[in-house]
Amino acid sequence: MAGFKQLLYYTFRVLHMIVNNIMAIPAFTVWIILLSPLRKLQPSLYWQIERILFKAILSFVVMWTNSGGYKIIESGDDLATLHDKRVLLLVNHQSTADIPCVMSALLPKSNVIGQIMWIMDYILIYTNFGWVAFLHGDFFIQQGKEYRDSQLDLLKRHLLDVYLPTDKRWIVLFPEGGFLYKRRPRSQAFAEKNGHPVLNNVALPRIGAMNTIIDTLSGPAQKSADEPSRKLEWVVDMTLGYPKGEALDMPGICIGWWSPRNIHIHYRAYPIADIPVTCDAQQQWLYDRYTEKEALLEHFYLHHEFPDMSLQEKRNLPMMNQREVPFDRVWFLIAYAFYAVSAYVFWIYIYYPMWSLISSLVSYIF
Repeated sequence: MAGFKQLLYYTFRVLHMIVNNIMAIPAFTVWIILLSPLRKLQPSLYWQIERILFKAILSFVVMWTNSGGYKIIESGDDLATLHDKRVLLLVNHQSTADIPCVMSALLPKSNVIGQIMWIMDYILIYTNFGWVAFLHGDFFIQQGKEYRDSQLDLLKRHLLDVYLPTDKRWIVLFPEGGFLYKRRPRSQAFAEKNGHPVLNNVALPRIGAMNTIIDTLSGPAQKSADEPSRKLEWVVDMTLGYPKGEALDMPGICIGWWSPRNIHIHYRAYPIADIPVTCDAQQQWLYDRYTEKEALLEHFYLHHEFPDMSLQEKRNLPMMNQREVPFDRVWFLIAYAFYAVSAYVFWIYIYYPMWSLISSLVSYIF
């Protein structure tokens, strides 16, 4: 009986996820199309609305995480003063579950999730989330040595043509360039050959994207006193830890396959003035951060929480007590109702008429 109930539970979550996607993603797309004239006439107003629509649709992903019993526990620097700043967020990459975990951590933080720019593998553009991310203005990067220089040039153009004009603030970057289980063997071989630390809990990070972002966004802080800063202001190092080092995956989170557990996140923030200027010095700085991540995760896997570092070294922001990241159910219900009503209205006035027209044309032709 328990197995049958569990099967029903998985089935319900899968069906609910399918309904969510069918309901929300086309509705988001239609809203973006309907609002497109406003993008030309009043771009600032358009992007304010788009941020709300984007935050609302990401709350669905956070709901799948929270309702499955996967709680996010955060510690380290308190980022409350950075919500409206231009921030580069560096995250260690273990699996597809990292994405909903980062979303869950950032959703309650004011407008951060609405003004965020993700840097993700180009293959994700062919997924449901990838389509939404494309419309939002995220950047899709292609891996491989043969693409490296051209991709970094495209990233620079994207920052200048999309990130700044649309007034996005936070940038999410996974510097390891792939999942840990894929990158670790090559990373360790490279470290042994070149005299770098041999890491087990993280892979050696790549510097290209970070260097491009810092160089591109190192111009004048602002054009006028009334405009927001155009310069990158902070780099936040986010260390993500799964119990026992057993990374989950996004499909498993969505259907509730994994048993409920706490997933821990630790923040450490650095003002941009603390980041070296040259590429070689930035690479060493980034290696140092990932060596620290290695030690943090080693402690976490042994003690099931990140160490209290408040008395060990100077921090640039006040530190928070370890706490669970809240899930705003009221906001989610509003977002859910909005997309449900939008889907119903669009079905009556857009989807069904278009479907009827296409069916008639196909019948006429064939």
